[in-house]
Amino acid sequence: MSERQDPRLLHWYEEICCPVCGGRVNSWDKRISRALGYKAIVCEGCIAKEYGVTVEELRDTMENHFGLVPCPGV
Repeated sequence: MSERQDPRLLHWYEEICCPVCGGRVNSWDKRISRALGYKAIVCEGCIAKEYGVTVEELRDTMENHFGLVPCPGV
C-alpha cells in the first residue's frame, strides 16, 4: 500500500489552508475538525487556542474522549 493510500499516515493538504490563521493543514487537523463539528478544516493550533488548551492537552482529549489517536508523524 502506498503512503498516500494508508489512512493512518499523515497527509498534508497543499490546496487547503486553515481559515483562521492561513497555515497549512493535514489529515490530523481534518479528523479533529470533523469530530468537533467544524465545517472547514481548522489547524489543531487554532482549535487548541479556541478551547484555551495546549496542543498536547487537545491531543489527549481527542484520544481519551473521542478515541482519535494522532496520525504518525504529527
